[in-house]
Amino acid sequence: MIQGMRKVGLEVDPKLHAVGLRAESLQSSAVIHPSLEWNLLQVVGRNVNPALGLWIGQHYNLVGYGPLLMLLVTSERVEIALEKAVQYQRLTHLTGQLSLRFEADRVGLCYVPEQLGTDLGLLRAHCEISSTFKFLSDLYKTMGLKVPKFAIELPFFAPETDELMENYARVYGDHLIFDRGEAVFWCDCAVLDKKIPSADAMTFKAYEHKCMSEMNRLKIDEKEPVLLQRVYYYLELQQGMLPSMAQTAHVLQIPERTLRHQLQQLGRSYKDIREQIMKGKALELIEYKEYSIEMIAELLGYSEPAAFNHAFKRWFGQSPRQYHK
Repeated sequence: MIQGMRKVGLEVDPKLHAVGLRAESLQSSAVIHPSLEWNLLQVVGRNVNPALGLWIGQHYNLVGYGPLLMLLVTSERVEIALEKAVQYQRLTHLTGQLSLRFEADRVGLCYVPEQLGTDLGLLRAHCEISSTFKFLSDLYKTMGLKVPKFAIELPFFAPETDELMENYARVYGDHLIFDRGEAVFWCDCAVLDKKIPSADAMTFKAYEHKCMSEMNRLKIDEKEPVLLQRVYYYLELQQGMLPSMAQTAHVLQIPERTLRHQLQQLGRSYKDIREQIMKGKALELIEYKEYSIEMIAELLGYSEPAAFNHAFKRWFGQSPRQYHK
């Protein structure tokens, strides 16, 4: 969404800087708690026309889908790929609910967005529905298949101007119905039996295992108290020196004193959580064996390698170079 906002000309970076975030420091592999995601949307989406989400969503791309994308493109048939997309939808950027609907001669990929009663909810829904349609089209092309003709239902009021109607048609085509309770992308049932040229049973099995592992990781995370999830996920989003407790409290929309007290009630401290995240990031970068110690120190936000060496030795009882060997 941040990249899409930039590409449509919105000034998003000053909004992020105001809450201690830099887009370049966000880690694409990190998990983000839904409530934290909503907090960040309130920051970057403030005073943004919801209809712009139509264009913002067109800048989402397949790269962010990781193992799920590989699972889909190595499926045997289109029907299996669609079923797996629904099964593993939690590994996507979507916040609503995906499902498949079958009728006599057509099949629909359905999407129910959340919080349509607010401008921010409308903005997110426009982004997610537009990007889902783009994902479908890009997925067919990646699988080596012709993109089918879609008839599309949208959960938005019909456009009041010809210009806006033309914008919808430019993204979705001419077969549009508005004022529905959900988004549905309909196409002929014949596509379900289409063989996927990039199908590979071994690769499919390997990536389904990866997807299942990711789903299990999310379930384990959910056992933690919500407050801890939100703090952990916010810190794990970032590279470089992690934000102060005051900055984190601001993003989470919790008074700093309240955050400190609630963490104490859970037997945790912000300092310990912050250090735990830093330790994990340090090990991950060293074990990757692609960066020098000096580069790792810089990536973690240390002003000089000596400070990183001192911290690492305090954490693990040996220097980064000794550990690296």
